[in-house]
Amino acid sequence: MAPTITLVDNIPALDACLADISSVGMTKLAVDLEGVDLCRLGKISLLQILADNSNIIWLVDITVLGKLAFDHTDTDGRSLRNVLENDNIRKIFFDVRNDADSLYNLYSIELRNTYDLQVLEVAARRAINLRVKFLSGLGKAIDVYLRPSSEWKRVKDAGIALFRPDKGGSYDIFETRPLDARIQAYSAQDVELLFQLETALESKLGLNAAAWKRTVVNVSAERVAEAHSRVYAGHGEHRAIAPILSI
Repeated sequence: MAPTITLVDNIPALDACLADISSVGMTKLAVDLEGVDLCRLGKISLLQILADNSNIIWLVDITVLGKLAFDHTDTDGRSLRNVLENDNIRKIFFDVRNDADSLYNLYSIELRNTYDLQVLEVAARRAINLRVKFLSGLGKAIDVYLRPSSEWKRVKDAGIALFRPDKGGSYDIFETRPLDARIQAYSAQDVELLFQLETALESKLGLNAAAWKRTVVNVSAERVAEAHSRVYAGHGEHRAIAPILSI
């Protein structure tokens, strides 16, 4: 069944989101961000989040809620900040670097227990002794490992046309309210398949899977720490170079 997309732009919706992503049995979250020049110098517009035992993709509207999105506490004492900083909840990202940079420098949020599928994809290639020079983007990884439906590609292309300047769009569309339904659908898709992608990539790790996973966890944490540093550069050709992984 296709997931439900719910926009969180008020406190009752935020309370419902917190209850869902903190429910009993939840062990990990798929997370992504959208924004304008997404780094410490830009803006976070949306935070998309999906729990592994849920069928709801929450689009938390940072443009509308601002700091309250992270610091509002529900009646059970839960906040989005606490969830993102919780060592016991794994957060699945695809390329955590600029997301970590934005969250830390704009909202003082220190991501913990991250698992970066971009790093896992490098491990999947290294596990079969391929030389890996460059990183893969999310779209390419999904195409290669999951072979998504034509509808998934249609939604992706429709969203890209709205925000990519080379397609005639503008990133400012993420800040425009009411939020375009096509942008909502595009943003939701970025987390919808992350758990499936994680499973597909881990299936490629072979007999040394446990060791490769530990390496991915360690390198993911290193990426977050790097993004927090004063000298971190969120743009540039250097970002396309794959990390050197070993077990």
